[in-house]
Amino acid sequence: MSPEPRTVLCVALLLCLILGQACATDSQTWFGRGTEFVDKGDYSSAIDAFQNAVSLDPGYLNAWISLAYVYVQANRMTDAADAYRHALTIEPDNTVALKGLGYVYSRQGKDADALDAFNRAIAVNPGDSSSWLQKGLTLSALGRLNESIPVYQKVIELSPDDFDAWLCMGLDYYSGGNYQAALDAFEHATDLDQRSDIAWRYKGDTLSHLGRNQEAIEAYNRGLIVAPGNAEMLQGKYAAESALRSYLGGNASPAQAASETRRPYQGIPLLIGMIVVASAGIGYFYYRRKKGPVQAGKAGVVLPSPSLAGRDRTEAGGEGMGTHHDVFVSYSSKDKAVADATCAYLESRGIRCWIAPRDVLPGSNYPRAIVEAIDGSRVMVLVFSSNSNSSNHVVRELTHAVSKGVVILPFRIEDIQPSKDMEYLIGIPHWLDALTPPLDRHLTHLAETVEILLRTRNGSGQNPSPPSGDR
Repeated sequence: MSPEPRTVLCVALLLCLILGQACATDSQTWFGRGTEFVDKGDYSSAIDAFQNAVSLDPGYLNAWISLAYVYVQANRMTDAADAYRHALTIEPDNTVALKGLGYVYSRQGKDADALDAFNRAIAVNPGDSSSWLQKGLTLSALGRLNESIPVYQKVIELSPDDFDAWLCMGLDYYSGGNYQAALDAFEHATDLDQRSDIAWRYKGDTLSHLGRNQEAIEAYNRGLIVAPGNAEMLQGKYAAESALRSYLGGNASPAQAASETRRPYQGIPLLIGMIVVASAGIGYFYYRRKKGPVQAGKAGVVLPSPSLAGRDRTEAGGEGMGTHHDVFVSYSSKDKAVADATCAYLESRGIRCWIAPRDVLPGSNYPRAIVEAIDGSRVMVLVFSSNSNSSNHVVRELTHAVSKGVVILPFRIEDIQPSKDMEYLIGIPHWLDALTPPLDRHLTHLAETVEILLRTRNGSGQNPSPPSGDR
């Protein structure tokens, strides 16, 4: 071969190499842009970016999985399923794609297909407790309790402190009428998470079914601390009190008294929380799904995305994705009990809240999480006391809220005057006082005020001043 053809061939090979590297670099650039859009909640732009990445590099596995993730966020389930299936043509045993596809099938009501996807994920990694948990939830949705309960037991074998597995197993035992086994499961669940109103409610219901009315009342009371005013727990408590009075009056045995006043069983509202496993953190969001008389609890269908930075995206009860929360709860750690009660009550009214440390992702940067949560809020509820009045952390949160135009609503639990810093930041005279018991009455007023603020802001696009409260 003459030098000229060799030279031409070398140049051609070099050009192919350069162009190939440029293509790969460009696909990675689009992938990086897509990740940035996801962090901002701009899913439409993220979809465009990831589509560009996979068009430039059709074998880019993480880009396909990330594209599927944002399709889910945009509620485009058919497109999400297609993207996950394409990812599986690249790597058939990818558990991230298998669990994501299973979740999408579950959302589409294709429980048999979802079950198949989760079984495939388990076959690849039998020690993955999250795959087993998803399988259990799918079996629960199908009403196959004789199969779901052993699966939850397998989750607990792999992860003994898995709250979701204990709760869902208890709910399935309860649905099947095995109240003693249900009680054991709910007791484990409440030991692991004392802020779960679902666990306390069904522990109370189970104790009522067993005729243990005094203990049922105590369980309902604990649940009402978490969720003040919860109608189901109040109804259960009144029924248990009536049954106890009947028994103490000598009119019936404990079980007979309970059966006479027991509320009719209306099914357990299913609240499946999707645990989003990401390389840089874990995000959580929730959706409701009802399927016949057999239901499950708070726990976890997994929508994994190994490439997207985790961020808390809480959605309590809706199909639409992309909205984070409405209210940021600011408080001193010394007032945690009041702050938790405030958050629980607002959420019981359908007002989405962000509160630390509950909503700070494991392993994430704590100060950054606070800043991002304030940025995503429309109202900040300040639990105002002598503790928060002297807290530098609270002052920093308020300062950032002011800079972002977030409405600040002080909820005063002590009769004290604000410091100069506080007075400047929160602005007198807009207060809501909670100085006298009971707290429930003040929480009702707070929730009503927050609802007005949110409606006003939705209508005008402006940040309204809070209505004046008691001084």
